[in-house]
Amino acid sequence: MTKIDLVVPIHGGLPLNRLFFESLRENTRHPFRLIVVDNHSPDASGDFFRSQKGDNFEVIVLSNDRNQCYPVSMNQGLRKTTASVVGLLNNDIVFGPGWDLALVSAIEKGETELASPIGLEHMPDKALEDFLFRRWRLILKKTYSLDEDIDLRSKIRAMYGNLKQFSGHIQSRYQGVSFPGIMGHCHLMSRSLLSLIGDLDPRMQGADWDLYLRVADMKENGVLATLPLIIGDSYVHHFIRATQNKKNREPVTCSHSPHLTVEEKWKKGDIVSFWPFPEQRPGYRKTLRDRLRRWDSKYKAWQSLKKNGDLTKVLKMSGYL
Repeated sequence: MTKIDLVVPIHGGLPLNRLFFESLRENTRHPFRLIVVDNHSPDASGDFFRSQKGDNFEVIVLSNDRNQCYPVSMNQGLRKTTASVVGLLNNDIVFGPGWDLALVSAIEKGETELASPIGLEHMPDKALEDFLFRRWRLILKKTYSLDEDIDLRSKIRAMYGNLKQFSGHIQSRYQGVSFPGIMGHCHLMSRSLLSLIGDLDPRMQGADWDLYLRVADMKENGVLATLPLIIGDSYVHHFIRATQNKKNREPVTCSHSPHLTVEEKWKKGDIVSFWPFPEQRPGYRKTLRDRLRRWDSKYKAWQSLKKNGDLTKVLKMSGYL
């Protein structure tokens, strides 16, 4: 099978890093090399990754003496990649079984140059997406244990019951389904696209937005034939800003030009034209239907947490599956 290179920046968060890597090792089917960009972790995260050995994977740790911003960290790791398919990952994610298979396949078949999994932020079914996102937001507010490792794992169990079973079911349900978009916490791209775009723009902390818009602009101008796609055959859970919410986090040190928002770099018309999710475009106003749907999903998410058992069964009982 194709060997893939994966890049993940870290700054501490050892319990999260353990969960991330355990999930990556167990659920990735392609042989992989993980390039960890350790941005001056205040704990033993770097040593943890350096200690990982296996027949189907390799781990390389690049150690920095300061906490770099996301795009600079990712560029540092990407320059070490050599594989035909490379991945840009956050460390606050948990992978569904075989998450990589459909993404790599879509790239190798020429369906897209950049592929992401489905997850809490984007699903093929908007009603299901809203429900899952609201359910997770409620779970995030709870503390299940003062031990962070136990707390993280307990949140996953509270959300899904059995994440592997849910992922397998949802990936089967949406097999062959894809739509334009990108997941900032997890996406794979072809070597040819990486060569074409060069570095991520170091000014853009919203690197996923910028990357999608760059690819969409190149497609518009005939440089590329396809848009980035979100693939229904792959599911990855995102903790959502788990690393950014840490207390006593070392400030990011940058030596480049000041960071820009997406609106400061891109024209409003381009964002509106290219960005695939209408409700996230500048100037979008929520309709009454949007508000009612949001309140309905919040209520159903709250109600669902009263029911014990597997999330798949809960969704079937609630009419989402």
